[in-house]
Amino acid sequence: MEYSSAYDHMEESAIGELQSELRQLREEVARLEHRVVTLEHAASEAATQAQPAPHTKPVPTPPVAASSPSARQAAYPSLRPYEAKPVYSSPQTPPPSPLPAVPAADLVQNLTTLPPAARIPQPSPAAPQPVPDAPPARSISLEERLGQNWLNKLGIVSLVIGIALFLGYQLRTLGPLGKSLVGLALSLFLLLGGLFLERQAKYRLFARAGIGGGWALTFFVAFALYHVDAMQVLHSQGADLVLMLLVAAGMVAHSLHYRSQVVTSLAFLLAFVTVGISHVTLFSLVAGALLAAALICVAYRERWFELALAGLIGAYFNHFLWLRRMLPDGGQPGHPFPDFYASAGLLLLYWLLFRLLYVLRVPLDDRQRLVSSLTAILNSAGMLLLLKYQSAHPEWTFRALLALGVVEWIFAFIGRTRWRVSFIVLSTIATAALLAAIPFRYSGAHWTILWLLEAQILFVAGVRMPETVFRRLGMAAWFLASFKILALDLIPIIDLRNNGPDASRHVPAAVTFFVAAVVFWFNSEFVTRRWKDLFAEGIDAGAMLLTSYLGAIMLSVGLWIFIPGAWTIMAWLALSLALSYTARVMKSADLASQADLLALAALLRIAVINFNLQEPMHAGHFGVRALTVTLAAALLYAGMGRRTSSHTLPAAFVPAIYSWAASILLAILAWYELPPQRLAIAWGIFALILFELGTLLRRPFLRFQGYTLLAVTFARMFAVDLNLFGDLTAETGWHPSHHRVYTVIPLVAAYLWVYERARRALAESEIDQLFGIIAAWLGLVATGALLYCEVAPERLAIAWSALAMLLLYVAWVLRRPIFAGQSLTVLAAATVDSMLFHLVANAQSAPSFWTSRRFFVGAACGIMFLSLPAAFGIRRRRSGQETPSAGAALLLTRPEQPFFFVPLVLIALLMAVELHGGRITVGWIALGLAAFLSALPIGERSYRLGGLSLLMLGLAKIVAIDIWSASPTDRYLTLIVTGAALLLVSFLYSRYKETILKFL
Repeated sequence: MEYSSAYDHMEESAIGELQSELRQLREEVARLEHRVVTLEHAASEAATQAQPAPHTKPVPTPPVAASSPSARQAAYPSLRPYEAKPVYSSPQTPPPSPLPAVPAADLVQNLTTLPPAARIPQPSPAAPQPVPDAPPARSISLEERLGQNWLNKLGIVSLVIGIALFLGYQLRTLGPLGKSLVGLALSLFLLLGGLFLERQAKYRLFARAGIGGGWALTFFVAFALYHVDAMQVLHSQGADLVLMLLVAAGMVAHSLHYRSQVVTSLAFLLAFVTVGISHVTLFSLVAGALLAAALICVAYRERWFELALAGLIGAYFNHFLWLRRMLPDGGQPGHPFPDFYASAGLLLLYWLLFRLLYVLRVPLDDRQRLVSSLTAILNSAGMLLLLKYQSAHPEWTFRALLALGVVEWIFAFIGRTRWRVSFIVLSTIATAALLAAIPFRYSGAHWTILWLLEAQILFVAGVRMPETVFRRLGMAAWFLASFKILALDLIPIIDLRNNGPDASRHVPAAVTFFVAAVVFWFNSEFVTRRWKDLFAEGIDAGAMLLTSYLGAIMLSVGLWIFIPGAWTIMAWLALSLALSYTARVMKSADLASQADLLALAALLRIAVINFNLQEPMHAGHFGVRALTVTLAAALLYAGMGRRTSSHTLPAAFVPAIYSWAASILLAILAWYELPPQRLAIAWGIFALILFELGTLLRRPFLRFQGYTLLAVTFARMFAVDLNLFGDLTAETGWHPSHHRVYTVIPLVAAYLWVYERARRALAESEIDQLFGIIAAWLGLVATGALLYCEVAPERLAIAWSALAMLLLYVAWVLRRPIFAGQSLTVLAAATVDSMLFHLVANAQSAPSFWTSRRFFVGAACGIMFLSLPAAFGIRRRRSGQETPSAGAALLLTRPEQPFFFVPLVLIALLMAVELHGGRITVGWIALGLAAFLSALPIGERSYRLGGLSLLMLGLAKIVAIDIWSASPTDRYLTLIVTGAALLLVSFLYSRYKETILKFL
């Protein structure tokens, strides 16, 4: 049944379209026949006017194909069609009996089977005579056009208006009868003179202008015989009306004889003008209605749509002049003027006449369609404007517009079967009238919902029929309703909330936005999938895409209205989450893009509104800010599950982007909510949580968020907790703080934990390995900075030396080269601090040994020497491997070298600073001898060379300085000690020669 009904519907629509095309073809044939008859008539007149040359025999011409007999008989009633009479061989012979009818196909077949002799000989066609080329058409100059065409029309307009004004107002010597006779004589003079001159071709344009002016003046005289006091002769309004009808009929019939739109338009224009400049009464409007009716008849017959447009303007303009004189200030509600109903009736009559012309007469080309459609639009606009001007009952507006919309729809469906443009124009006017009617009956949000309902009815009808005009009218109504909602309903609420707190939910406005969102989303997401072919491309596809985004805007604004304040973000993010899920189910990139835009809007609102909240929601610990932002972050984390790409965000990046936004929100919330001394710890814990989740769930972006937050924590620790970037010039002194201790130590533990987890659980990821190494170094820097802040400056070298020893032992025990590198770094820091603080800057004498630099430098050097077992352990572990040649790598594999020579150099420098004269030499020699003796059991050649270097340095100092400047006692003592040391070393070389040679 469904297929049969659909087939019947398609068959009926196809038959209707064929009938419409057949009707248009018939009208075109009739127009062509009319043109042929006109050309034949003109040719016959030219033949009668031309005189034949003498002694010339006329050459017979072949018959010209004429139009149909009916058309020729209608054009020339005096001509009779030729009737063929039967011819008989003799009067006595009866007429032959009619031959039996033979089909055309059989007749052709019989003729082709006859022998050649029996066939009728056909004359051979004559050779075609060459036809001379027609002379080129002469172009008409502007001067000729102005002189022959425009000036005569302007002149006749001026003449007729002047005569009408002169007869009606100025001529006082004659009575009404004399003025009427003068006007009639002048009109007949113009009319008859034009008829006389029209016979000659060179005066034809001039004469036709006179004919039009004569008829216009005649109509004015017929009108003035009763309605103009200065020319009133008739005392019966009915008789004058009949006379005006006769004149109008004569004017129409005579103008149609020339079939010139210019002449006819001139006649009607002058008639409208002469009626308009006279004393306008209600009956003068009736005269205008008669003119309009006559004009419509002419326009309908000849398809003169420009004439109809001019008549429309004339009729409504004359009516406006009359209303202006009756109501200078327009209509007053509740106070109708006496001719209110008659005026409204005439306006409706004008509208009906021109509407019937528009629907029933089909234009033949694009220009005619344009003019006709413009006339239709101006017809409705003129009627509504004049009804509004004279309005005395505003309460009727709703019914009037509703009735107008219904009638326009009826005319639209009538025009749909004739020509489609009329259907488009009239359905648009009808829709506009119905939409405009609703606000006059309903107020507030109700009439907006009715607009949406009407738009939805149009759209669904256009989809189901299917009819493009209905669909697009429905879309246009949507956009108009959207503009009304956003411009008229939303702006007052925005102003109210900008001026002060507003806790009202504005339920009617919110419901309007919700309804609009449902309508828009239903049409854009469901209808477009159900009827894909209707919205595949073009303006319909773009409009539906815009409608989908309008649905998101409407619902988000409605939520903002209904849920004000800090909780709006919860509604927006919940809607974004719902859209994400729907986008995944429906595979809609548009819904996914809307979800992203809503999430972005929520983030902006959090930054502007929620983070600036001060008052708590209740007396508990959590305020509105903490609760709303935490929930918002949770919703953003939930949005990570979307698997549908949007137009700007691929699906692969959705989890990363949403989780980054949520993590940033929580980090900023901690900055707002927590006291400064707890912020770094909170950020560190949050970073560890993110890192562990990223490790367990195999989500690299979560781990990178943890790395980033650890880096931010490190920067805050330096800037705030340790205050290393404070005023370095301030003499604040050293002040230890427990706050720094319990802030930095947990962070150092976090850095080391990240390093260890990255090393064990993420060994396959090079980037995570790199971040783990960076975390370990951040822990080292944080520890060194904590010691710098918490340890007294004179003891800092000892602390850093102890840290270097600890790191070296950890590297030895855990077999982690990174800690060996860190120990060397701390060793360098301790060396620089010892040299700059103790050996260079601190020149004051200490009250005791325990506060002197000898103790601090000596203690630091002692700790460095204590690190040698771990250094040799690392070296022995690397003994079977290839030794690198680069400096840094060499130090990592041979840490015993810096841990021996750095304290050795520091002690030598300390001796140079603390001792004087020959005692420095004695000290260096003793130190070199000790180094040499310690190198023998260890078997380290570099140590022996170091000891020998100190011995040689002492000997060089004796030769260069001590012999010449030292006192005799110091000189003797120095020489004795040096000699004894050198002899001892020589003896040891001789005694342990074989052992020493093994290590060379």
